[in-house]
Amino acid sequence: MTAVWSLNEIQSLAHKAVRGSGYGWGVAEDAGQAVRWLLARDLPGADAVLAVCEAGARSAPETCPLTIGCALSDGLFPVLEFGTRPVVSPLLILPFLAWRAERDKVSLSLSWQGCDFVVGTCGELSVKGKTLNPGAANLTISAAVADRADHVREAYRASVDCEVYVALSRFAGRTYAPSTQASRESGAGAGLTDND
Repeated sequence: MTAVWSLNEIQSLAHKAVRGSGYGWGVAEDAGQAVRWLLARDLPGADAVLAVCEAGARSAPETCPLTIGCALSDGLFPVLEFGTRPVVSPLLILPFLAWRAERDKVSLSLSWQGCDFVVGTCGELSVKGKTLNPGAANLTISAAVADRADHVREAYRASVDCEVYVALSRFAGRTYAPSTQASRESGAGAGLTDND
């Protein structure tokens, strides 16, 4: 079963879930923006970030799409020297690559077996293939020519599987401070009456 959410709600949830899985605040914020970017284009961003949360921040940085994505968008290495390498939940790299393509004014391709994405210099995106969100894949980044005829349109709301939403909420819950008797005595929470 799926439910429809605003992009803001899912971005915020993804941000907290990534933080709750052990990543730093900056990476978590970038992850939330990446999930929003994917969902706005009707791609399974929530599913992709859940896979990363389940792997946790202790996964190998060279296979982590958030670590690679942040390095790509920050310009820490020449994008065309990426080559081919294994990555967990590779769909999460796509928004970072799109931001880099816009910044560098170069169209880029992100591909793995069964899927090929091309991002253009003005944010255009084309998709070929059906394997949108593999658990892991050997992915390749290369120069490309943007196909403006096959442009993916942006949405304002996103459908997310309810089980994925609940799982992300559990990770997000790790960022909340536990209630204590001292916090309740100082006025936190509704107390015995909920009079708002």
